[in-house]
Amino acid sequence: MSHQSESEEHALTDKETIVKELKKVLVEDLFVSIPEGEIKLEDSIASDLGVDSVGLIELVTILEEKYGIEISSDEAASENLRTLDRLSSLVLAKIAARGDEPVVSESRG
Repeated sequence: MSHQSESEEHALTDKETIVKELKKVLVEDLFVSIPEGEIKLEDSIASDLGVDSVGLIELVTILEEKYGIEISSDEAASENLRTLDRLSSLVLAKIAARGDEPVVSESRG
């Protein structure tokens, strides 16, 4: 018996989906000049992608609004924001801790 609806329910909490959204935010909202398809999981958000401290704050704010999560200043100041891999893992953990599906907002600005 297939649990297709269950897998569809959890599609928004899939790491690949989160990474795809992160890349989109980096390029569209933070104006990273590297194409989405060339951004790698292990890229440093600051060094490789050129996002400064103000950009990191904006990134955290966008993610909090998009997924209905809260990232503390301690979490934001730690290694969690170093790479896309770590940041996507943090977002997934925050979504899982909420115990329900994320609030995905298409609005920007």
